[in-house]
Amino acid sequence: MRKLIFCLALLFVGSLHAQTIKFTVGGLVQKPKNAKFAYLVSETPVAGKPDLFVVKPMDGDHFTIQASCSLEGKLLRKGFVFLDERGDITLDDVKSKIKQKVWFVGGSANLKSIYLEDIKLDIENPFNLGSAKIISGGIYLQQSNNAMEAFKDKKLLDFIKQNADSPISLMQLKNLMPMYYGLARSSGTAPNFGSPVELYGALSKRLKESEEGLAIKKTIDEMEKKK
Repeated sequence: MRKLIFCLALLFVGSLHAQTIKFTVGGLVQKPKNAKFAYLVSETPVAGKPDLFVVKPMDGDHFTIQASCSLEGKLLRKGFVFLDERGDITLDDVKSKIKQKVWFVGGSANLKSIYLEDIKLDIENPFNLGSAKIISGGIYLQQSNNAMEAFKDKKLLDFIKQNADSPISLMQLKNLMPMYYGLARSSGTAPNFGSPVELYGALSKRLKESEEGLAIKKTIDEMEKKK
């Protein structure tokens, strides 16, 4: 019996690290122009694992990409979409453009950063996806946008309290820690968006006990000792 329980425990832990998600990314293009293919790309968070790269022909003015991927132990996984008149662009082509800084994920107009989740976008210009709006789904992408607004309005703590169990809250905390401790060290004055200790305390138990949550807590503890 003990051996059986031990084996089941190992399978459970393994399933957490190899969790596979299924999702659909779609888009309605107001002015398709020469766009004939939709691409979805996501670099894996674990070195040596295969990246996600899907190409689908557009169906008139819209596209639908159904895909699945492993989170590799992470709570969320990011990716991006773009449209093109060519259907023979390879993953190596994409990586080369990013490496040569021809494309910037999160900066180039033709790329739309998303989270790998069910989402449908309203796209006016197929080669300028920056202004694409969420028609349906896109919960994490919308939360990410809301978190940025909350940060600007100095209400990040309120956002995290309202979204205590969202991985976006944990990601915001992780991204802001270098700024907080960097300014605290250089100027002696901490930013006023809330301390990492306070922000971390507002997270749900699930996020705190996740692999990423525990790693963040360890960093916070180390940085607090150096203050």
